[in-house]
Amino acid sequence: MSTETLATSSDVGDLIARVDNVYISAKSVFDAFPADSDRWDARLASGMTLREVLAHLAAWEESVPPRIEHVLATGSEHPDFKDDITDTFNAKVADETRDTPIDDLKLRLARSHAAIVALLRSFERREMPALTRDIVEWNTTKHYPDHWADMGEVMHEAKDVARVVNAGWINFRLALMSLGVAGLEAKTRVGWTFKGMAAHCAGWEKLTVDRLRTLRETGEQSSSGLDTDEFNARLAREADSKSAAEVLKDLDDTHTKMVEEIEKLTPEQIKAYDGWALAIIAGNSYGHYGEHHTELFDAVPKRPAQLLEKMREGWRPFRRAVARIGDKPLSQKTKAGWSAKAMLSHLAAWLEKLEGSLPERLEGRRGPIYDIQKENDQEQSAADARSAQEVVKRLDEAYGRVVKIVEALPPDQDVHFMAIRLIAGESYGHFVEHLPEIEGWVPKTTAQVLAKLDDTWTEFRGRLRDVGRAGLMTDSPLGWKYRDMAAHAANWMQQAVNELESGAFKTWTTETILAENARAVDAHKLVGAEAMFDELDTSYERVRETIARLGEEKLADNRIYGIVAFYTYLHWEEHLHLDLGVTY
Repeated sequence: MSTETLATSSDVGDLIARVDNVYISAKSVFDAFPADSDRWDARLASGMTLREVLAHLAAWEESVPPRIEHVLATGSEHPDFKDDITDTFNAKVADETRDTPIDDLKLRLARSHAAIVALLRSFERREMPALTRDIVEWNTTKHYPDHWADMGEVMHEAKDVARVVNAGWINFRLALMSLGVAGLEAKTRVGWTFKGMAAHCAGWEKLTVDRLRTLRETGEQSSSGLDTDEFNARLAREADSKSAAEVLKDLDDTHTKMVEEIEKLTPEQIKAYDGWALAIIAGNSYGHYGEHHTELFDAVPKRPAQLLEKMREGWRPFRRAVARIGDKPLSQKTKAGWSAKAMLSHLAAWLEKLEGSLPERLEGRRGPIYDIQKENDQEQSAADARSAQEVVKRLDEAYGRVVKIVEALPPDQDVHFMAIRLIAGESYGHFVEHLPEIEGWVPKTTAQVLAKLDDTWTEFRGRLRDVGRAGLMTDSPLGWKYRDMAAHAANWMQQAVNELESGAFKTWTTETILAENARAVDAHKLVGAEAMFDELDTSYERVRETIARLGEEKLADNRIYGIVAFYTYLHWEEHLHLDLGVTY
């Protein structure tokens, strides 16, 4: 047998993908059954138990590294495996692991698999003898299929099948989420986008729904009736015209329908035609996720800097949208049925829980398990009693703490996927999920911006009118004169006009802002109440006219929009709350 066959990087990558495929497919079955399930020690038709299958796969995979080391050193198989030792080896493994905790066996298989993948990656830079490839395949891609029947046999009922499907789905779906919006638009190593890959998976799950329904309603098998290559190409083309959010929603909706259809199957339908339904389900769900595992997980952000980039990518548009709508709308109901304050409180709460769960996740442990519905209900109930300002402040602080935690992680070490999926799920993936609830409230057109401007100005100016001319010289809750506050507001409107008309946008710092505020107050020390009101109203008219002339294209520029919003209506809201006693 030749030991001089070279492997290219693409050959190694293909082998890793196939090794990952069988492992991830089997892992979905093992993960679906808790350690105390009676399925682990029930005797199967093959004579093995599921416990023995798990231990058996791990033990044979553990044999791979030392055998390959021997091949590289001598050119031949390890002496312990030259003869047919299969029965003796299997019996020894079964005897040694009879009382081993199931979770320990799962961990053993995970480690043996990781060791093989790491070993294969080392052959991207050196020769791979043919015998080396054979030893890998004998114990992985050609071994796992020997036990598909065992794994299918433990799925007695529809709920078992649904658990296996969802065990594979969780990591697949969270890995997609971890890529972020920009990452979903990126190309995979096989040439399509990750968005296209997600659409591809959704398409095959839709076919599964139809074929399972036919089986359930007629008792007959059905063919997909499709040319696979043409179907895949069409799915990828259709994905190009959709946003990442639309594709993921379609994937989620389709997956839900598929699981619902699976749960309607009877045990007889599951086993009919030699397990035809199981084969269709496996091939188009958890086995399919395994097929794309390497392609997907190679793109998952693993280093702290990558995660921080994704967090900021998700946070900025969400936080910008919250800022642009202002405080007042946050008491309104979103299209999800709760108030925006409740939604923001919900986001803040899960970021806070992330802080507590992350240490265990970094070690690969599940950590605290929360009653999600109960936690969400509590936040929704408590949100109405909190002001919009309190809710936004809580969200900002919770996000800021998580950023600091991730920044403090060792920069040159990969983050465990259990932690990655938590960070993605409770931060940037979560922001993207809820952004559509408030996006529609963001003023985008000139008319919408002017309407927002007028509405907030009417309230701000009305509250100042209630203070009255005499009241302008009294102290506000912040400790300055109401006249000074009015001068300050007028000055920032004038500043907005200057910057918008000249196109010279200033870069403000805390120090320069404070200095400008002090200058404006000092310049108005001798201005009387009547003149102050006149200047305030005139400044409003000028800034409104300037904004009306901008046009939609200029408003789409974030710098220009920032001046429009933060120098006017968002500024007035701040003083409505802090100086004029308005709470939303």
